[in-house]
Amino acid sequence: MRFLSGLVGAAILASTADASIITATFNNVGPGSGGAFSLDGGANWNNTGAAGHFNWTRTGGNYLGAQGNFMSFCCELTEHIGGGSTYNFNVVPLDQGTDSIGGMGLAKADLINELFGRYYSPSFGSVLTADRATAMQLSIWEIVYENSATGPRSIATGNAMFTNDNAGAMALAELYLASLDGSGPRATDLAVMSAGGAQDQIIPAPGTIALAGLAGLCFRRRR
Repeated sequence: MRFLSGLVGAAILASTADASIITATFNNVGPGSGGAFSLDGGANWNNTGAAGHFNWTRTGGNYLGAQGNFMSFCCELTEHIGGGSTYNFNVVPLDQGTDSIGGMGLAKADLINELFGRYYSPSFGSVLTADRATAMQLSIWEIVYENSATGPRSIATGNAMFTNDNAGAMALAELYLASLDGSGPRATDLAVMSAGGAQDQIIPAPGTIALAGLAGLCFRRRR
């Protein structure tokens, strides 16, 4: 059993080490809707562009997740990406995402894991409605950019504030944020595409099916 555990552990570490780079072309945001944000309590406002599902096409890299055409959510408001442009990203743990602020940290990452665990399949297996996709995106931005991970969370108050053309999505985001009390289910397969000078993006991480299959293979070889 020690030999088996060592093989599986080594395989997991090797997969993690190899799955570090992704090259992808940004296509568009959709479904989603436009709005504005303030990071200084409403003193100054900037355009968010569209908030919702970010749609990509994988073109290279050795990361094991996010294959083919895949979706993401932005977790970095102060850097930008352009439609039709291709980017090289490092894939990092969720808490290290948003490199322009030195990473969101474990507490905010836990809130995002709960957000996904409550309201969205962590495998990103389906396209959300415009209301839900926009609400997810607004909620992520509020969590990442609010001063504290423990204080009240609202897109209408605090350090980070947001408006959006979709009033229904704004109301839904408030409901999502109010429900994050630490008791909900957590997503376990989120990662971040991170690159200096380009918006960091939350993406699906590889699931456990491949690793489970690998464990079975190791067991058969041991026998």
